[in-house]
Amino acid sequence: MVIESNAEIASLADLPGFQATRRADNAAVIYGDRQLSFRDLDDRSNAVANGLGKEQLEPGDRVAFLDRNSERFFEVLFGVAKSRSVFVTINFRLAPREVEYILSDSNTRVLFVASEYLPLIEKIREQLPDLRTVIVLDDADSGRYEGWLNEQSRSEPEVKVEPTDGAVQMYTSGTTGNPKGVELSHQAMVQAAVAGLSVWPFLCERGGAVLGTMPLFHIAAANLCIAALYAGATAVIVRDVSPQELAEIIPEQRITLVPLPATVIHAMLRLPGIRDRDFSALRTMLVAGSGIAPELVREAGETFQCGFALSYGSTETCGGMTYLGPDECTPDAGDLLGSAGKTLGDAEIMIADEDGNELPRGEVGEILCRSSRLMTSYWRKPDATQDAIRDGWFWSGDAGYLDEEGYLFVVDRIKDMVISGGENIYPTEIENVLHMHEDVEDVAVVGIPDERWGESLLAFIVAKEGRQIDGGQLEDYLRDKLAGFKIPRRYEFVDEFPRNATGKVLKRELRRPYWEGKERNVG
Repeated sequence: MVIESNAEIASLADLPGFQATRRADNAAVIYGDRQLSFRDLDDRSNAVANGLGKEQLEPGDRVAFLDRNSERFFEVLFGVAKSRSVFVTINFRLAPREVEYILSDSNTRVLFVASEYLPLIEKIREQLPDLRTVIVLDDADSGRYEGWLNEQSRSEPEVKVEPTDGAVQMYTSGTTGNPKGVELSHQAMVQAAVAGLSVWPFLCERGGAVLGTMPLFHIAAANLCIAALYAGATAVIVRDVSPQELAEIIPEQRITLVPLPATVIHAMLRLPGIRDRDFSALRTMLVAGSGIAPELVREAGETFQCGFALSYGSTETCGGMTYLGPDECTPDAGDLLGSAGKTLGDAEIMIADEDGNELPRGEVGEILCRSSRLMTSYWRKPDATQDAIRDGWFWSGDAGYLDEEGYLFVVDRIKDMVISGGENIYPTEIENVLHMHEDVEDVAVVGIPDERWGESLLAFIVAKEGRQIDGGQLEDYLRDKLAGFKIPRRYEFVDEFPRNATGKVLKRELRRPYWEGKERNVG
């Protein structure tokens, strides 16, 4: 399948109009019982842009969005793009102080907010002198979103948007200190869609549909849906993820591509009658957040009859830099199943030491990335930008290595590395082995203070339902699989892990009780 040449789509502002002239009545976005055709998406995003035009915004002014997933995310995203403003996404799970920081740091002028978060905004409004206008999203009375939208012209705004203009500003999680605003250009966002379609060409076929399961304030979720719209496919959006709902929506909407964490895939497989459902349209499950065990690939493949894929990227790289596709992400792939694949699109990967010297294949160092999709900068943080991007390379903060074939293996976050008795230990390596134990459902390994060794390893374990296991058994299991210094001597058994909005385990929360009052920063 040859991807249609969309040279006319040089920015996000171009996308709705381009598709409206070619497939006006096709479904662009579906959310529950609401459906937007490409004509609707173009018209309504024009109205958003024209409404913003009345706010006397300057090019590059920030317009923020605070809500859970819905079709309105895309109306506002493309409307903001057409107004030549920058779209700021906000994690709806943040506390008032954290929301205040993002709105203040970005100098947001206009905020679109769901009514359930309006009390939060009212609580901090006095601390936001730059915020001129608040538009409430989900009520139809005059002065709120639908009333405001109906007052605007549906004609194409007379605004010239350049590919190098800022399109989106997303905030990093801020594990230490305040989060940083990652500025992504229109060019980066468009190229991310093109790169995605190079490995998902089936989205260009009639009936292509992605399921937006992750929060849309996250780059991976937004990119996946934008790639679908770029291809003329449909983005089906869910507000919250439940295994039961997913098991119904995927067959009903004939979803062809869905991102899911391994934990959700596992939960779906335990649903009664799951093997009786028709998943024949599904082509690929993109495993989000972490790797996947071979036995889970085998069982899920037999049930869903689809391929699986893994990727590596970050907000600063505007999503995926590498990709391990269904042909290689198989139960019989061996060590390859632990990799994140090879470079995607025009991405380049280099493994370097702390001075930026390239390391030999197989040697662990920091992962550096280069592509046309890198962030422009950290918003108003020139020192942090200069530290992160050097000579065109983004320093990821992740530790990894390239094998002889060029496959990337992500070992751990540099900051999650544990130094015990002078040895550098990467917890992900240990976690990958423990995941293979038949009684282990999930695992997280962290470093805790140790008077003798500086740090020692603590493994948090979620056991599979109905299984009994203890730390001694796990030590015995690891003994012939890892060097002695990599084997945890302490184990804690828990029901679940603290996670962020994208499902990633918050190791800082697991470490925190052990490092309180210590010199080490546990962020």
